Amino acid sequence: MHFNGRFVLSMIDFAGQLGADSKALIGLTGLTMEELSQEDCRFGQDIYNAVIESAMEKTGDPLFGLHGGEHLNLAAAGLINQIAQTSATVRQALEYCCEFANLGCSALPTELHRMGTDYKLTLRPVKEWADQSKVSVEQTVYGYLAFTVREFQSITRNTHVPKEVWLTCEAPPEPADVERVVGCAVRFEREENAIIFDEKHIESPVVTSDFALLRILVSHAEEKERSLRNELGFYSQVKRAVVNLVKPEFPSIEQIAAHLNMSVRTFQRKLKEDGHTYKQL
Repeated sequence: MHFNGRFVLSMIDFAGQLGADSKALIGLTGLTMEELSQEDCRFGQDIYNAVIESAMEKTGDPLFGLHGGEHLNLAAAGLINQIAQTSATVRQALEYCCEFANLGCSALPTELHRMGTDYKLTLRPVKEWADQSKVSVEQTVYGYLAFTVREFQSITRNTHVPKEVWLTCEAPPEPADVERVVGCAVRFEREENAIIFDEKHIESPVVTSDFALLRILVSHAEEKERSLRNELGFYSQVKRAVVNLVKPEFPSIEQIAAHLNMSVRTFQRKLKEDGHTYKQL
């Protein structure tokens, strides 16, 4: 599982606005602000969970994720936001957001389904992540919910809101605040996290659609997806290298890095981005 550095940096900035120590939160990532700002910066769930849990504790905001998503600049979604803005219809925009969600967070897959005369966008946190940090998952779902509704309103020129929202978590101390952000009724303790949209709103055109630009953006996103899939296989490559080099002693980090034709520093960075360390391995 991986999480996008730019998104995390945006949430850290928001936590700073609420009085948290931004430098301390950045320190939890083990990266610099410049490194977090890079388009392809990613890291594992352990680091992400530590940042979100600490941000929630330091701000004292039980709806930190929701409020963070509410104030997050839509441009923070980068390529995915550009694709949504140039899609032909709202449905196409949401379908592309689901298809390329892995570019931002691999731990929260999304799917768009027809449900009678409506459409349902489901958010299904990976079980391993949910078992590890309930707080982090809930706040991330809140953030994704707020951000997605804002994106939906943006491409429909603020003329529509969802019909209803379902959440698996218990109602927070101020449930009305959740409804204020999403603009519709919210049902808690449901079996799944989902946003329900009216069919006629989903099929409406996107005013800023640009077919030529959309093709370029989608092609770029597909290329990044392929690159990411290869990158996510790095941990498996390392394990295979270790098995091959255990003759008879456990290989050093220098030996493994050399075996993979990279410097020790690059090797450590790539492992860290995948949520692992050589010592853990």
